[in-house]
Amino acid sequence: MANYEMNPSVLEQYLPKGVELDFYKNKTYVSLVGFMFKNTRLFGLPIPFFESFEEINLRFYVKREITPKNWRSEVAFTKLFFPKTALTLVAKHMYKENYETKNMRHKWSENENELFTSYGLKKNCWHDIDLVSEKKSSPICSNTPEDFFSKHYWGTSKINRNSSTIYKIDHPLWKSHKVLSSNISFDFNLVFGSEFKHLTNIKPSTVHLFDGSEVLVHKKKIVSQ
Repeated sequence: MANYEMNPSVLEQYLPKGVELDFYKNKTYVSLVGFMFKNTRLFGLPIPFFESFEEINLRFYVKREITPKNWRSEVAFTKLFFPKTALTLVAKHMYKENYETKNMRHKWSENENELFTSYGLKKNCWHDIDLVSEKKSSPICSNTPEDFFSKHYWGTSKINRNSSTIYKIDHPLWKSHKVLSSNISFDFNLVFGSEFKHLTNIKPSTVHLFDGSEVLVHKKKIVSQ
């Protein structure tokens, strides 16, 4: 996960109905995220030929007022990528997300002390996230960037001006690996759109590697106002 400070006005067009931008230390962020689905099941059943695959997305952070002055953190997406068309069609239908199909790749390796992690997608050329991190993971401390960017248990997406989807995401607390070095070679203009092109040539504010876990994504609900 590579996190970039972002002008809030750029993200307004992506805001789902019923939420506001969530600020971390008075700033808004987008996160470039790569990860693997493994042993994937749909409604509790394995999906032949589609049990393991990559995803790369560009997400941002929002909050929803559940009751007066009681806010819930959620995550929303500008764009997401899957490596197989069937996955993209199912995700678009079920969660109304902005998915696109592109060839993707990942690589994991390790030595005695370090992990080497890489995720990439091909759009005209290859775009990659490469990290070197400590092999040992540690619990995430409160009030840290890792804490803010990892603890989002609800997703939301914009359907139109008057309605959005919400869905719960269950997973235990993750641990993080200290990142020793990173190389983000993404053309944000080509992959995510011109409003993000300036991210291509700047360093992210923070970069994290989380160990992941079993995850349960609940069925969506539609909220209209």
